[in-house]
Amino acid sequence: MDAAAAATAAGDEEQDQARLDAIADGLQTRDAMRLYNWLSHRCFSDCVVSFYRRALGRREEECVRSCVRKYLLLSATTAARFPHLADDSSSSAAFDD
Repeated sequence: MDAAAAATAAGDEEQDQARLDAIADGLQTRDAMRLYNWLSHRCFSDCVVSFYRRALGRREEECVRSCVRKYLLLSATTAARFPHLADDSSSSAAFDD
């Protein structure tokens, strides 16, 4: 392979990587928006019971904070545990061969 062909191949790989990065960013943004909408809907429907006031009551506000806190704790725990699960499954797959 000559130098021009190698340069063209490298440029194509960079363009492909840029496209993949753009797609990944779009998917992450979409997933973050879905998660935010789901969490907002879930905590609102579980906690807000009175529509007679413009502001949340003390109990409603505490409920929303607790709901979000629980979800964030669950997300952080899951994110911390996921790499360990992935390592366990890849090491067990190596023993299966």
